[in-house]
Amino acid sequence: MSIPGEANSAPRLEEHPAQGWWFRRWAGRRVMAGIADRHTDLTQWLRDFERSGCTVGAEQVHGSSVAIIEHGASAATVVAGADALLTRVPDVALLVRTADCLPVFFADPPRGVVGIAHAGWRGLAASLLARVVSALRHTCHSQASELRVALGPAIRVCCYEVGAEFRERFGPFVRERGGRWMCDLVGVARAQLEQCGVRSDRILDSQRCTACEPQHWFSVRREGDGTGRLTSLIMLRP
Repeated sequence: MSIPGEANSAPRLEEHPAQGWWFRRWAGRRVMAGIADRHTDLTQWLRDFERSGCTVGAEQVHGSSVAIIEHGASAATVVAGADALLTRVPDVALLVRTADCLPVFFADPPRGVVGIAHAGWRGLAASLLARVVSALRHTCHSQASELRVALGPAIRVCCYEVGAEFRERFGPFVRERGGRWMCDLVGVARAQLEQCGVRSDRILDSQRCTACEPQHWFSVRREGDGTGRLTSLIMLRP
């Protein structure tokens, strides 16, 4: 499957009608990383990947477990208990689904490994992203300073109102604005990655707020639990 507009020079998240959104020139030509928005034909979108390989999703229990996918053809459709997935196997599309939580994409192009994580506040409080970086180091010999990381659409500090007790969990990333406590989950994620040694200039932020842009994204905070879910995907091509 080809990525439309792949020749564009600047790394960024780009929309392509009916084909979702794609991180362009973010981690090299072997890495495909994209997001299906509320207008994407998800069935057809996923079918395009299943024709050439398989798709594997995380169960997403708001925890900190990382699963390694070592065999594409025999991989489970959904990995129980996992909130993050890693693989070196080409043509295996790793999936997470979100509607305010943060989808985080990982790539180590020189070593041919990709990963994806579903990071809500519970996962971040449990150091999920640090665990992903650690798993990449121990299982794939990745160096944190060489990783490429992309942050997808999520609820941002402008819209994520929380209780004052969040100050104990996330300290300076919880701020009072007009009598309300607002939490910067993306800031927490960036800080956790940088503390692990990921270079700030290798973290690409989509800068998209799910609650601010209902024309594109699903948001539980804005629409309630019955809303849909965005599907984020990363895959290593042969």
